[in-house]
Order: sequence, then structure tokens, then C-alpha cells
Amino acid sequence: MTVVVASSESRWTSTAGFALAALGSAIGLGNIWRFSYIAGENGGGAFIVVYLLAVLALGVPLLIAELAIGKATEGNAVTAFERITARMPWKWAGWLGAAASVAILSYYPVIAGWVGSYLWAYAGGDQTLLFGPNLAASFEALITNPFRVLLWSAIVIAAATTIVAAGVERGIELASKILMPFFAILVIALAGYGLQLPGAGRAIQFLFVPDWSALLEPRTYLAATGQAFFSIGLAMGILVTFGGYMKGTERLPRAALVIVAGDTCIALLAGIMIFPVVFSYGVDPAAGPTLAFVVLPEVFAALPSGRWIATAFFGLLLIAALTSMIALLEVPVAILMSKLGWQRRPASVVVAVVIFLLGIPAALSYSVLQRTSPNTAPLLDAIDHFSSNVILPLSGVAISMFVGWVWPRFCAGNAAGLTTMWLQRLWIWLLRAAVPSIIALIMIRGIQ
Repeated sequence: MTVVVASSESRWTSTAGFALAALGSAIGLGNIWRFSYIAGENGGGAFIVVYLLAVLALGVPLLIAELAIGKATEGNAVTAFERITARMPWKWAGWLGAAASVAILSYYPVIAGWVGSYLWAYAGGDQTLLFGPNLAASFEALITNPFRVLLWSAIVIAAATTIVAAGVERGIELASKILMPFFAILVIALAGYGLQLPGAGRAIQFLFVPDWSALLEPRTYLAATGQAFFSIGLAMGILVTFGGYMKGTERLPRAALVIVAGDTCIALLAGIMIFPVVFSYGVDPAAGPTLAFVVLPEVFAALPSGRWIATAFFGLLLIAALTSMIALLEVPVAILMSKLGWQRRPASVVVAVVIFLLGIPAALSYSVLQRTSPNTAPLLDAIDHFSSNVILPLSGVAISMFVGWVWPRFCAGNAAGLTTMWLQRLWIWLLRAAVPSIIALIMIRGIQ
């Protein structure tokens, strides 16, 4: 077996490059509308208070743990665990994160393809999408067209693979330095536009003036901790892999705080972008995917310069999707390079082909497969549910238990950059008890 240790060419060249890449991996399609509708269902401002506490108590310790595993071993999602211990079953813990990445990649490009299709239509001035009498029918026509869905899925996979194949420095880091600032500009611009709408005042009050009675509802805590866990991109093998590309001088606590602060700011800006529309036009923020593909296009059609606002919105969504896909693809690519000694480009191409083939069932979920099994839930939804509620939580528990109980505390604390004894103890005990318990509750709630 050939083991490839990270070379000087597989390194982040700057702290900013790493932070933007990690932030891009965390910020996905769910940040734009999932955060808003989850907050809307669970008390608005009160939910955000619990969410921020959950990010600090759950997200930051697990994020530091993943980065520390990668940085200390210079390994990927799988080899990093093996290099710390060969004991069973812990050396297999990394495979859960890798499985989560592949499972998500089996359907995520399909949704990203929907976004790409809408962006293309709006940028080209497709009158059907802009002013069509039945936008729900337009969306249904898209997702039930096998050729169109597969084509756009292939396009977004090819775009993300091209970046991954270019390497860490010239591909992932460079793309992150270009895409993430552009993403931030779009979010700020659209949030600024939202603040000019009639419902902006009610939106700000809803988001930032807590309804404390919501704290009496257990679902508020479960929803907030679940969103904190999934929003940061934990337990997917991404952060372990990215940690393996870090320089020895990087300070992990600071890096973790930058990542969660950036991710939280984007989620809040997304809320400022979405909720003025909700309160101005009576939109339901819990509409899920149809919020982006049916409900908001109806609003865009009624707005002055609606075409350009829609173009910016779907451009924003596509950047979020691509940056997440780039990070997810890097996980299996890095494993192939390490385990089989492959070069980056052939490994990237093979992963892209496999991901496209694995994604065919999800792409056909609403067309061919739905016609053959009309009384069952779409396969894409089933894969998403299994990935989010089974594989990811199991991976999160494995990582927290691995660092908390298997990795010697002194070694783990030094790798994490926690030189103060009380901080080491707090971090370790959060990973030993609090983090796995909370994740277990999220998992139980998700599979009920």
C-alpha cells in the first residue's frame, strides 16, 4: 500500500485561503433557505440565541477536533485516524466521514443542477421563468425531465471537478479566494435590498427580538443544535482533510472561531435577505425547496428589475453549491491519492464519473423512478434523510469519542493548540460527554 503524505504543494498558502475554503465548504444551499425556515418555525430570535450557544458548545469543539486530527497527522479523512491508532474499530472512524461525503455527493449535484438551470434561464431572459403563469409547473417540468436534470448535474460536477483537479493551491484555494468574496458581495447586496422592502422592520424584529416563550419548547433546542451541527459542515471528512493541508504554525482555536463566525454571519444575512420578502409578500419560509424554485420566483416577477435580482439570487445559490461540492469532492480524491498512490487529475476524473453514476437514481427521483413507484417518497429525499440523520450523526459521535477517549489528552490538546490546562480539560470533556449526547439526541429526533 502506498501512502502519500501531504507535500509542500498540498498546502494552504495562507490563513485567508484556508479560512475561505473552509467557509465555502460550510456554506451551502441550506444556509440560504434552511436556516431561515428553521428559525421561522422555532421562535425567530429565541432560536438564534440557542443556535449561537450551540455553535460555541457543539460546533467549535468538534470543528477543532477535526482540524487537529488532520493537522497532527497530515492525513486525509481516513489515513488521519489510522496514523493516530491502529486499534479497532477506531481506525475505521474516518470511513464514516468519507461515506457521508459520498452519500451527499450522490444527490447534491442534482439540486445544484436545478440552481444552474434557473440561473441560465434568468441570465438569458427566459420569459417562462420570469413571468410564467404557473411557476410551480415550470419547476415540475424541470425536475421531471431526465435529460435536463442529468445534463445540469454533469455540468456542475464538471465545474467542481476542474477546480479540485487543479490542486489545493491553484484549484481549491484560488477558487475560494475568488468565489467567496463574490458570494459575500451578493449576500450583502441582496440583504441590503431586502432591508428596503416594506416588511424589513418586522423581519428584523422577528430575527433579533427573541420570543422567550419559545425557550419553553424542547423542539427549539433540538432544532437549533441540529442546525448548528449541519451548518458548519462537520463530520463529513472535509475538515479533517483540510486540516491535513494546514501549516504547523496555524492556530486552530482562532481558525475555528473565524469559520463559525463567518458561517453564522452568512446565515443571519440570509435571514435578513429572506424574511423581508416573507413579511412583505406573505411568503411561507417553511416551503423548503419550493421557496427558492417556486415561491421566490413569483416574488421576483412582481419586483422592479426582478430578472436581475433573480439572477443575483441564483448566482448566490450556485456559488454556495459549488464551494460545498468542491470540498466534498476533495475527500474521496484525497483518499484515492493516499491509498492508491494516484495522481490528482486521474483521481479527480474517476471520482467525478463515479459521483455522476451514483447520482443517476437521485436525478431520476421525480421522473422515471417516481412513475414506477408513485406511492413512495422520492429517492433523493430518502438519501438526504439517511445522510443527514444517520451517517452524519454517527460520524460526529465517532470523531468526538475518538478525540475524547482514544487520543491521549496531552497529544490532542497540543495538536489543537490548547496549551492552557483548563481549556484542554473543558474541550476534552465536551467531546467525551456533551457533544456525543447532543448529537445522539439530534439523531434520535431525525429518525423518528
